[in-house]
Amino acid sequence: MRIGQFAVLNNTSIDTIRHYMSLGLLVPEKVNAQYDFDENCAQDFHEISQLKQIGFSLSEIQQLILYRRIGKLTGYDRRLTYTSFFEKKKEQIELEINKLNIMKNNLKNELIEMRLKLEEDKVVKREVMGINIASLELFACPVCEASIEITEGIIQRGILINATLTCPCSYQMRIEDGILYTPDITMMEHEEKEDTEDTDYSQYSESYIDEYINTTDIEYLKKIHVGLQWSLRHIPFSLLENANILELGSGHGYFMRHMLDRFPENSTYIAVDHDPLKMIWLKKIIERSHPKCNVIFICADFTQIPVKSYSVDMLLDIAGTSNYAFEYTDFLLEKIDHLLKKNAHICGGYIVFEKFVERSKIPLLYRKNFEIQHIKAQLKALNYVCMEEFISEPVEKGGPLEDYFVDGEKVGTYYYRGKKKI
Repeated sequence: MRIGQFAVLNNTSIDTIRHYMSLGLLVPEKVNAQYDFDENCAQDFHEISQLKQIGFSLSEIQQLILYRRIGKLTGYDRRLTYTSFFEKKKEQIELEINKLNIMKNNLKNELIEMRLKLEEDKVVKREVMGINIASLELFACPVCEASIEITEGIIQRGILINATLTCPCSYQMRIEDGILYTPDITMMEHEEKEDTEDTDYSQYSESYIDEYINTTDIEYLKKIHVGLQWSLRHIPFSLLENANILELGSGHGYFMRHMLDRFPENSTYIAVDHDPLKMIWLKKIIERSHPKCNVIFICADFTQIPVKSYSVDMLLDIAGTSNYAFEYTDFLLEKIDHLLKKNAHICGGYIVFEKFVERSKIPLLYRKNFEIQHIKAQLKALNYVCMEEFISEPVEKGGPLEDYFVDGEKVGTYYYRGKKKI
């Protein structure tokens, strides 16, 4: 019979049959360029299936079948030989079962310990983070650049949890649950809060991270990890005593959560994002880690960050400029350059395309924002001197949240560390 009929009769696929043929497990006769599967093939296939069911690998089955074929064993000899093979296989399986039982018990103990720690974590009260009153000197009105004052608020041990902040031009900001919101973002947050009052952000964090990792291409995840490791090795943490660090586009805090403990205790980390839900979620995650440095959460448009001019010692531009570049033609760092001290450090990560295809998702008007030479030119124009740089290996796939490139395009990340000319 032909291969297709043989596959159907034995409830398997043609690919499986071909694989068995390549291993010499099935040896049909070739007649007029077609394979003919006879009764011997049927018996061999039946034996292969039985041996697989009791745990033999295909390489082991090869050896068994060769014994039968070449040795021309009688029924008695075959059973004697197979008995020896089966005894050895039984011993292997018993050893494997013992190993698996040990692994199972170790896993069980680990689960018990993890569940105990989870219960302990539930008992430990989350320390609500807010804005230290002493940190108010960092803030300024993004419109008139004047200092701001507290007009009303709740202060707990020198920390502002809820408050209203105003300036002489009547620009008004709110601190809600320890996060500073500019006026337009505050309205959005109020609307969202009505629907998300009981949101379990700890559960959201677990499901989000799991979903992200499971749906994102492994090469893209490896690219993220390489970037984190490069930044970890090249950020001059030892030079940041009493420093103010500003991160543009903190998002879900991949960078922040990896780096925060490396910053000196007397430094201030200012996390900025324009998405209220992300900021609320990130703050709750950071509160659990009890960071040693001072952390300020600001929810604002990148061009309206309420921080005083010339107050930032280090800029972390890991996602801010690249995300901004999807919607605007100008270079984001021009908009916030006045916030940086004259000798400020920068650590950045910028999406770069190797090429754009005709059906690219990036409109022609914005494509220069993702070209490495343009990015380098913009940084140089802002008076930065490059101290170290690195380009990650390009990748061809992302995930549901990295769908900004299409088949035929490759993207990498240009990592940059520099310092303002004095």
